[in-house]
Amino acid sequence: FTGKPVDGYLANRVVGTRALCAALERAQEKAESVGFGLLSLGRLPPPTRRRSLSALVDTA
Repeated sequence: FTGKPVDGYLANRVVGTRALCAALERAQEKAESVGFGLLSLGRLPPPTRRRSLSALVDTA
């Protein structure tokens, strides 16, 4: 929605704990059983990359 790449978002991947991944897997399976799915739309980057969020705030 910014119309251009945002610094700090260079990879299309999610990093999380094993517990998070297991919970997401269970949620995905439950959603699929009733005809739905999960879609990840965003996340909070590590503290060293939070400054890149200023690019998002500046466009709002």
